[in-house]
Amino acid sequence: MKIYLLKKMQWVAVVLAFIMICVGCAHKAQKPETKPLESQEGAPAPAKPGAAPREPILPSGEPARTPPTEPSKEAVPTQKESYYTHTVKWSGETLFIIAAWYTGDRENWKVLAEVMTQNNPNANIHRIHGGDKILIPESVLKTRDPMPKEFVDNFFHKPKTEKAPSKPAPSQTEEEEPKLFGPKELPKK
Repeated sequence: MKIYLLKKMQWVAVVLAFIMICVGCAHKAQKPETKPLESQEGAPAPAKPGAAPREPILPSGEPARTPPTEPSKEAVPTQKESYYTHTVKWSGETLFIIAAWYTGDRENWKVLAEVMTQNNPNANIHRIHGGDKILIPESVLKTRDPMPKEFVDNFFHKPKTEKAPSKPAPSQTEEEEPKLFGPKELPKK
């Protein structure tokens, strides 16, 4: 009986959580209501949809002056960040390794990935190939020296190859005829 009540309470909790999420989403999606202007005598009728907006008219009959609008962010020229371009040369290069060399911090691979996807939204940040151009923002750049192959190779563990001990060459005096194996001779009776 207790198990049945616990399961029922869990379902009630799940349903309540779902309702709370739905209400929260619906609350965010609602637009603030605007009250229609009360019609006054001699006031122009509300504009029809698609019509050009009219300036509001004060009760004295003068058109109201609208405050000057701020220029949009798109109109304000922003300083473009300059980039250093790295061309992928070695197999095994990743954004992680490139960030470690050029910025000194391996975690800056996220910055490189962001720049890469901004310039090409279809780029796969997990697969870079020889000849790919990687842009590195000047703000995080620490060195302009080209990345050496040894630096890339340090990130990969190479299997240690142990040399097998060489067998001593048989001397000419010790040459013996090898013993052959085969059918055993039966003991004589």
